[in-house]
Amino acid sequence: MEKNTKEKLIEAGEKLFALKGLAGVSIRELSQEAGANSALISYHFGSKEGLYAAVLENQFSPIGALLDSAAREDASPTEKIISYARNVAVVHGRVPFLTKFMMGEILNPSRFFEPVIRKYIERAYRFLTDTLNEGIACGEFRKDMDVKTAALSLAGIINFYFISRPIFRHFVSDSSAQDEQYVMQAVDIFLNGVKNYDGQ
Repeated sequence: MEKNTKEKLIEAGEKLFALKGLAGVSIRELSQEAGANSALISYHFGSKEGLYAAVLENQFSPIGALLDSAAREDASPTEKIISYARNVAVVHGRVPFLTKFMMGEILNPSRFFEPVIRKYIERAYRFLTDTLNEGIACGEFRKDMDVKTAALSLAGIINFYFISRPIFRHFVSDSSAQDEQYVMQAVDIFLNGVKNYDGQ
């Protein structure tokens, strides 16, 4: 099925904003890349900034879906953490510009960081801290763990790999199989650090 103009503009925005940032891309470049009249940017999004906000939402919204998938009520805390890690690898594979937008907004936040990106980061953080607290309450995880630090550690361990992949691709293969192998090993190491081996 052929993409409509709005989809083409978002796709063009993903590519160009990821390469040059919001300030570095002109309306003319966006319309040329999309093969569309520049007036359609205003029609669909109100402005170039509106298109950028739509691009960010498109990039970060899969995080919400991965959290929904990982938060199954019938799963144990350990299973939820494993599902989260596996789904992070899937999202990074499906949304190749995600790390560029993430790093760009962290290093040089736009006015869209708070309304668009922060909500997904906070939701992921809440999911991890809630799951770790659940694991402590049921005796699955260590009671002496600092939950906030542990949540940040897990997010950092997993996401650093994808952020630094342009450097590491010279040392390891660049494939979805390698991505999953990394996150599963990383989460295994993490879980071995937080598991309650005393049974208390």
